[in-house]
Amino acid sequence: MKVLGVVGSPRRERGLSHRIVTKVLEGANTAGAQTELLYLIDQKPQYCIHCGHSCFEDGECAQEAEATSRSRLVDAADALVVCAPVYCWQANGLTTAFFDKHRPSAGHWTRDRQHGRHALGIAVAGGTGSGVFTALQSIYAWMCLSKYRPLDPAPVTRFNLSDVLADAPGLGRTLAEAQPRPFADTAELMLTYDQLRFMDFGRIDEFRWLAEQIARGLEARQDAQTTVDTLQRLMAEATSKRTAGDARGEAECIMRTYRIGAAAW
Repeated sequence: MKVLGVVGSPRRERGLSHRIVTKVLEGANTAGAQTELLYLIDQKPQYCIHCGHSCFEDGECAQEAEATSRSRLVDAADALVVCAPVYCWQANGLTTAFFDKHRPSAGHWTRDRQHGRHALGIAVAGGTGSGVFTALQSIYAWMCLSKYRPLDPAPVTRFNLSDVLADAPGLGRTLAEAQPRPFADTAELMLTYDQLRFMDFGRIDEFRWLAEQIARGLEARQDAQTTVDTLQRLMAEATSKRTAGDARGEAECIMRTYRIGAAAW
């Protein structure tokens, strides 16, 4: 069993992406897996220019030899971890360039050959936390296209970082112990991804989740109970407005909750 970790951060070992993926791979090691780290910044993947070459048929990139070797490296792994930092509310360009050039030997979703190897996607929004779900949705769209069997997405912000780091080794063990489960057909493939948590999150859903993470973190620190009480009251008010069909009122409450919580953090 080999688990490959793909780090999309250009900061290499200095970034949170490295820190989290390393913890995942440590867990995989304890379960007996071999592990490898791929830093995309070392590869400097080029963007796809749609040159017309038959790369989807033969898996070869006519423009970038390294793209072919990357595809083969990813293909050889029994399980995969992809971690991307969030830039401008999306997965960063380095990770996206990697996605654009990847050509799996089993073909994309339109091909009958199914591999069903397990994969975990992680998005890291280390500043405001916003954009983490847009980035995750992009990562999981690529995983669906490539027919991976997904673990639940892992959103990471400064508000839940300690929890993610604590959970990461367990995720690695899960990857190391999981056997490939090919999808029965494209209907199962699409439904599996549609039913994943966070895949239908919109902007207000994201800020609600962020506010909840902030409230949990502040409560655990036990040094801002008055703020926690305010956040909980506003969240309850937002829920009431949503129940009443007042989308604008709900959004205003959620954004106010987030801003108060982030300022207190």
